[in-house]
Amino acid sequence: MVSSHRIEYFLPAFVGEEIEIKTWVENIQRVRSLRMYEFIRRADGKTLVKGETDWVFVDMKSGRPLVIPEEVKKVFVKNN
Repeated sequence: MVSSHRIEYFLPAFVGEEIEIKTWVENIQRVRSLRMYEFIRRADGKTLVKGETDWVFVDMKSGRPLVIPEEVKKVFVKNN
């Protein structure tokens, strides 16, 4: 479940422009995870938008936070 979003807009995008979108998991904690976003205009490499979303792992029946299972963490954590 999404707990919060934060978005910063730096520059506008226009029809026809190619925009590269990057997203990554910044951290995974006990019941929450922070995912980051960045939108970059390909023509000049300028950052248009930066954002983050705080996710909370919840039990679908009760709506209560749950500890993120290891098998879920493994999907999002890079193996270095």
